[in-house]
Amino acid sequence: MLKYTLGTTGIGLIALIIGEVTTPQQAAAISLYSITDLGSLNPTATGFDAFSAAYDINNAGQVVGNSILPSTDVFRSNAFRTAPNSAINPLTDDLGTLGGNSSTSYAINDFGQVVGESKKSVYGSDYAFLWSDATGMQNLGTLGGEFSFAYGINNLGQVVGSAETKEGEFHAFFYSGSGELQDLTTLEGSSSARDINDSGQIVGSIQSQSGQNHPFLYSESGGLQDLGTLGGEEGIAFAINNFGQVVGSADTGATFEPDDPKECPCNVRHAFLYSGSGTLQDLGTLGGPNSEATNINDFGQIVGNAGSPFFYSDGKMTNLNDLIPANSGWLLGSADGINNSGQIVGTGTIQDPKRNYPVHAFLLTPVLKPTSVPEPSIILGSLTASAFIVLGKKSKQQGKVKGVV
Repeated sequence: MLKYTLGTTGIGLIALIIGEVTTPQQAAAISLYSITDLGSLNPTATGFDAFSAAYDINNAGQVVGNSILPSTDVFRSNAFRTAPNSAINPLTDDLGTLGGNSSTSYAINDFGQVVGESKKSVYGSDYAFLWSDATGMQNLGTLGGEFSFAYGINNLGQVVGSAETKEGEFHAFFYSGSGELQDLTTLEGSSSARDINDSGQIVGSIQSQSGQNHPFLYSESGGLQDLGTLGGEEGIAFAINNFGQVVGSADTGATFEPDDPKECPCNVRHAFLYSGSGTLQDLGTLGGPNSEATNINDFGQIVGNAGSPFFYSDGKMTNLNDLIPANSGWLLGSADGINNSGQIVGTGTIQDPKRNYPVHAFLLTPVLKPTSVPEPSIILGSLTASAFIVLGKKSKQQGKVKGVV
């Protein structure tokens, strides 16, 4: 869901205070961004044919997304995974398909494993895939229906997404790394799992008893938790970090008048942060009616979209177009991933009429990297937990996540 809306052009140097998060605590640091054009799998093309989009980045700086391919017969676009901190190399970064004409990669873990969706035949159904250097692209199947989509993967290789059942509904699924997909929701109604952290906590959306879609948080110990909304009817959780902080978007209960009445329903929807207890925190907007938070790193730094892409920290939402050099030649359109170094990926338009304004994936890198770190006690706890995660990886992958009842 890409939105390309004119944002404010940055002038001069902008100082940004890196945010205060409940856990871990941080000190202030200054962050400015350089921008890297990640190119495309069709490097000589211009305009629409040069399209690429970036959806996630791991802590090594590898980026995943989707790009149009050169083609003389049918439309083709493939998933890609870059080398660390590098532009797309068409010779090495094309992940291929399951046999069809398109694929898209949505998430990557720190081991370089990638998940997404791919067609098995030209213009056929989409199937969730898991890709690794060792196995290539693996079809994860469905829950008995025709479609599936993989949206999140953690460092244990556990995958979550949404798949069609034999009854025709879409349910959130969990994949342990082997075997079949496990249906996470046995209740009637649709659901979708969008992300999973290294503790196995899962977030997404689920249809409530009243028929509205609500953001949820799921864990083996706590079961399914409806996170509610910001006062309106619906919402969705897009991402969760390793400290259990959740981001997404939810209706506020207010409405607005769009420029085109055909765009209604006109519910106001805002980005939210859930910090593990209490209610959702409204993150506001960039001045327009709507916003959504798409990702959060382990320092509590948030990215998302509000007409223009934003960076949120320390209670302040800032237009990312104001944080890049004024003469960059870019108009950033969306921000979808952020890693623990503060690098951000998304999609934007290069303001070059000679190239017919190509839409490309971008990488933003802080000119001054974050210097703040978690409290020592949190670092120790995180290192200890990570050690047990690595040691217990094999046994955990063999375990099953209990279905929601």
